[in-house]
Amino acid sequence: MERVDVYWQTETMAEEFLSLETNDDAPQAAIKPEPRQQVKHLLIGSPDTVHCTIQNLHVRGYAEAQAWSPPVKAGNLGQPGDVLSVLYKFGIGFSLA
Repeated sequence: MERVDVYWQTETMAEEFLSLETNDDAPQAAIKPEPRQQVKHLLIGSPDTVHCTIQNLHVRGYAEAQAWSPPVKAGNLGQPGDVLSVLYKFGIGFSLA
């Protein structure tokens, strides 16, 4: 079974997709929603770069800026002076039946 993972959009968009009806008689793959999956996003970079990326994702409608954790020192995950910010987001996984 092929697994197509994680649609970051809202459940409403996924439900609309699943409910679309077509008039053609071609066989269609059955898609069944699976439980919501948690995804962790990590931003590691200079304080300015992390801040700008968070703002950019907010403007694009991906995540609210305040949903990200406050930046903390990245330690050995980045270069000296880098910070780390985390976003937990829920997506929907789908399996093709």
